[in-house]
Amino acid sequence: MTAFHCRDCGRQEAHLSRKRGVFENAILPLLLLRPVRCADCYRRQYVTIFCELPHRTHHPEQPQPPGRLAA
Repeated sequence: MTAFHCRDCGRQEAHLSRKRGVFENAILPLLLLRPVRCADCYRRQYVTIFCELPHRTHHPEQPQPPGRLAA
């Protein structure tokens, strides 16, 4: 397994990004790639499925600010 390294900032922390569109849902898996986002500079890029990513330490859903009411 290889470790993730951001092409922009060089950091090693990243998390999986949501797949967008037909290309990322149908073509990327055939190429053994997946979308990830750097945890530091937020650059989105594609890495091989063999790239090791650390597990997220927090839940991706953010609580609503106190001034907003849920619809």
